[in-house]
Amino acid sequence: MSYSEISNIYNEDCLITLGRELEYDYVFFSPPEYSEMGLEPLKDDKKYFGWMEEVYSKFNPRKNIVTIVISDRRFKRKTIPKHQYCTDIMKNLGYDLLNQKIWEKSREINMFRYNYAFVMSYARKSFKSKNTKLFKYDTWFHPHHSYKGYSYNMPQEVAERCIGNYTEEGDIVYDPFMGIGTTALACKKLNRKYLGSEIDSETFEMGMNRINQSTIGSIEKWS
Repeated sequence: MSYSEISNIYNEDCLITLGRELEYDYVFFSPPEYSEMGLEPLKDDKKYFGWMEEVYSKFNPRKNIVTIVISDRRFKRKTIPKHQYCTDIMKNLGYDLLNQKIWEKSREINMFRYNYAFVMSYARKSFKSKNTKLFKYDTWFHPHHSYKGYSYNMPQEVAERCIGNYTEEGDIVYDPFMGIGTTALACKKLNRKYLGSEIDSETFEMGMNRINQSTIGSIEKWS
């Protein structure tokens, strides 16, 4: 892989990116919601989770670790346990669940959406976890805020906790659903390289502008 392919985001379907001859050490992402794919919960579950399995089967991180940030879904007075389905998919692909953290998005009552998400880390074969102090906590409170009307993002701190725990400086992190570039910003701050995919052109442009305009803040000591 040439240096020009390091720290790059492709404006394309992640399945196309995953077909390229790219190398990366760790996979970190939050999958798209039903609405982003034009699907309806419950009715389209088979298609939604079948697509997830197709994508996840293409992962090949050198450090054998994948972290998925995912929220369960409330719909028509039912709960769709998305985190459970993801674990079943990963288990079928040969990954074991290492740990699950809870990212608390808000402490206010929300009758339509859950105010927390699961941060699920999976591994196959041999792997290394640094067991950093910031990662050890089981619950992480980082309030969610949208960015210029884009609400499918997560706080950069969530990405930093995971990337800081499972990678070293100079490692390459792949995010198949880069969105507005939160993973890339966390990588820049922690001196990691990044690769990503973002299929939506408008979101891609917003993310690239955000990344290009960012300044690197002080890097916390990950120990």
